[in-house]
Amino acid sequence: MKSYIGDLVDPKGWLEWSGDFALSTLYYGEYLNRGPGSSTSGRVTWPGYKVIMNETEAGLFTVGNFIQGGVWLNDTGVPYYIGLS
Repeated sequence: MKSYIGDLVDPKGWLEWSGDFALSTLYYGEYLNRGPGSSTSGRVTWPGYKVIMNETEAGLFTVGNFIQGGVWLNDTGVPYYIGLS
């Protein structure tokens, strides 16, 4: 989300692990990415892949909400954004 994606990314964006394993249960979302590999027009058409269209939905997948990073991530020394910016 809100990331730079270079041209080394295949337009499909994602590859299967093993045939169609887990394609009916996965969720891959993209939100406001930028760069030459960020176009979603050629992405996979799996049911679980989607372009997130609003900040409210994207906010569900931030470090703060999705993994409660504000509680424990500071102790790791890893740099991060708690929200979308």
